[in-house]
Amino acid sequence: MTSTTASGDVRRRVAPTVAILLVAAAALLVVGVLLERHGESGADPPTGATTGAQQESQHDESSEGAHAESGAPSAGADEVAERVTGISTESPWIVTLGSITSIALAVAVWLRPNRPVIVIVVAVTSAALVLDILEVSHQLGAGRTGLAALAGVIAGLRLATIAGSGYLFRTQPGVV
Repeated sequence: MTSTTASGDVRRRVAPTVAILLVAAAALLVVGVLLERHGESGADPPTGATTGAQQESQHDESSEGAHAESGAPSAGADEVAERVTGISTESPWIVTLGSITSIALAVAVWLRPNRPVIVIVVAVTSAALVLDILEVSHQLGAGRTGLAALAGVIAGLRLATIAGSGYLFRTQPGVV
């Protein structure tokens, strides 16, 4: 009887942990998308502070990199996902929808961690994990190690979410 009580205590701690992991991954995803957009828009100085020679040098370097990379087929995570789904995964609407979905699942898992909720959490989190792994690859290929590391942390949070959900599923009394 003591082991049943102990496993019940652990289960009561795992459900909120899974919920927190879902929210943390969603929050970091939003931060990552904002950082990536800021980095893209921040590439050009907001004022005319650069000289013509500096602008030409920057243009030559960026065009050389583009020519060097054009020989090998490389598609970013967003391009691959867009090709598969027809939807840009980094569009503001998709990021917002994903964040709201994660928060809703976090609330559901926290309040009622039953098998149907857990299955949905695992399915959504697994799909997001695939996109996160593609994003790590894309960011490494683009030489943005900071964003790649952030995507890796998000992927790690998703793996922990799946592991915690697996524990919840396994310890959930069978529904007949």
